[in-house]
Amino acid sequence: MPHIESLPVSDFFYPLLFLTPGFEGNTVECPPFRLARRKWETSTFDLATLATKHTLHLPYQAVDVFLSRCNVELCVSGARSITDANEAFQRFRVALYSSGVSPFLCPFVTTYSINDYSGINSRDSDYLRPQMYPGMEIGLTTDAGTVEAWPIELSFQCTVLPEGLRVTQDVFSAAAAKAVIWERLLARFPQLRAVMDAAVAAPTLGDLGQSLLHIWTGLEALFPSVSSEVTFRIALYIAQLTDIGADRLSRYEAVRTAYSIRSKVAHGTNTAVRIDEWNQAWKLLMDCLNALHRRESLPSEKELLTELLG
Repeated sequence: MPHIESLPVSDFFYPLLFLTPGFEGNTVECPPFRLARRKWETSTFDLATLATKHTLHLPYQAVDVFLSRCNVELCVSGARSITDANEAFQRFRVALYSSGVSPFLCPFVTTYSINDYSGINSRDSDYLRPQMYPGMEIGLTTDAGTVEAWPIELSFQCTVLPEGLRVTQDVFSAAAAKAVIWERLLARFPQLRAVMDAAVAAPTLGDLGQSLLHIWTGLEALFPSVSSEVTFRIALYIAQLTDIGADRLSRYEAVRTAYSIRSKVAHGTNTAVRIDEWNQAWKLLMDCLNALHRRESLPSEKELLTELLG
């Protein structure tokens, strides 16, 4: 058998805005994911050094503004390309959401951690290095490596759920397990990409009505064959998919109510969606995602009816 040279792999780092660490120590890890608390402030001089001596595909002033809301950073390790890393990041992001974490933003991705490039301006200087905080003087310098950064979401527009901003080790571990299942589901059922894309994009739409419609785009993508008796059938299928036993009837009624709000928004008769109405639709989408993780499959409409009648 001929020798096949393995492709090089890299780590990529994603600052997560708004979230806070709820775990002990500096990091929690479930390969290929690692979540780290931010250790250092990053000065404007550090970012100017990155702009002049490294490779930033976005203005360093924008990086400065976004990092003011960053307390934790996610690393995707062992990725063969930035495309693969971004795919893994979005899968993990949806897994975090379905584990109860609030929607958040990730403005850019880098090849080095924020804890590595913070202080780089002073470390590059023999004069400034001795004046640094203890422990900060050891780390990345321009001579040792080149930081590269690419934009992802250059916006602060996000529907944030205050009760879900703290990420604990248990939540992180649960999300890592779900991300593995989600990867397998996407491979088997490519149509689920529309569901993932809706979950990622919906919270970033500033108008709650349009955001709610986007959530329903993801929910309806689960049942692509439904074209008639839509309210009845969508409510029935979601109630069966999420399978909450004796509460299926109340779930069915709740979905019908939520779908009526969606229809009013779509037809222009409800232009002022409340945050609790948005939350109701978001929770339905998360419940459906958790049902898919639990089942490790996407049942068809016929299979759901067979379950129900059987």
